[in-house]
Amino acid sequence: CEEDACVTNQSPAVYPALLFDADGTLLDFDRSEYRALTRVFQRHGYPFNDEIFQKYRAINSRAWARYEKGEIEKPIIHSTRFQQLFDEAGITGDGAGFNREYLEALSEEPWTMPGALELCQKLSKHRTLAIASNGVSFVQRRRLKDSGLLPCFSKLFISEEIGVMKPHAGFFDHVLAAFPQLPPQKLLIIGDSPTSDIAGGSRAGLGTCWVNFRHKPLPPGIPQPLYEVDSLEALGPLLLEAPAAARK
Repeated sequence: CEEDACVTNQSPAVYPALLFDADGTLLDFDRSEYRALTRVFQRHGYPFNDEIFQKYRAINSRAWARYEKGEIEKPIIHSTRFQQLFDEAGITGDGAGFNREYLEALSEEPWTMPGALELCQKLSKHRTLAIASNGVSFVQRRRLKDSGLLPCFSKLFISEEIGVMKPHAGFFDHVLAAFPQLPPQKLLIIGDSPTSDIAGGSRAGLGTCWVNFRHKPLPPGIPQPLYEVDSLEALGPLLLEAPAAARK
């Protein structure tokens, strides 16, 4: 989309409940991740530079992609990702123990995306807001609380607590069961992940809004989202104002 917001065939006014992804949508995970890693590497006296950071991100990204496909369980990621990084970087250390320290440090980094708090405070006066996250439960709950976002949300759907993750049907079945008065098409999921948010939400029959901050192309095989925005600022008019505010 060339403008701030695009709409296909839905009116913005039809969604009484909004389901927000957390990391990469409302919470600035990139900033939180880097700061947490820096702190824990420094604590141990391990080298930490851009090369090591990019190695970690590649390892972590591959692991989470396998997790989304159901190929591995989350504990496997947590017990192996830093050990694999240490092996590749020539660092002698306890990867599983380091992971526990990292998660604790991550929970102490409640950075938000620009405009997130203001948007959620505004929307929560007019819509029911819920969180839909694949993150670690204690990390997400602490960051949402410390960021000031938590009071805006009446429901939290966190995969670790539900026992199934986005994009799998069981996650969205759990969400829909919590809104028995609403058909799926009356819920809108808003997130930055084409696979977990857009594809998963679309298959469950939800409305979908892709938060595409970096103007990436939609990956092959992913259903076209009903909406696409490149800033959180664009969501206010899209969701609260008249349909004409959503520009084609």
